Amino acid sequence: MTERRNHRYAVAVSHEDGPRKCTRLDRTALTGLDEAVAAVRGAATSDVSYGFFNADESFFLILRVTPAGTALLLSDARAARRHTLAAQALDATGAAPPDGDAAGALPAGDLDVVSALGLAADGMAAVLAGPHALPDDQLRVIAERCGFAAEFARAKT
Repeated sequence: MTERRNHRYAVAVSHEDGPRKCTRLDRTALTGLDEAVAAVRGAATSDVSYGFFNADESFFLILRVTPAGTALLLSDARAARRHTLAAQALDATGAAPPDGDAAGALPAGDLDVVSALGLAADGMAAVLAGPHALPDDQLRVIAERCGFAAEFARAKT
């Protein structure tokens, strides 16, 4: 029997002292940016919380939600053509939609979005540059590098 992968999930990660707390969010968090932010805020157990969103292996979105506002990283701006969440995230970054058939993923937003968790912009750029990497695999690598891979894996299933 082949392993069945979960290609659509949303996980909130609370940034606290000690181990990170990962909580599975309802799939309605994937319907739009307002829903995503509200879901992360609703699951927050600290002032700084994150949302990790995987949408059908087309793209991932990471949100950092603080009392001062929200920062985000969209893994591939090309997904804005097909997904409401990606389109709204791209709009929030202020970036223009990509023209034509761009080759390779086109990230948009803040590459430092998880730097407080332990992955700086250059490390994030390296994760995003991986050839043919699926968004689920990229999120797993990010969670590993930030030190909460096991908790993240449990929450997303």
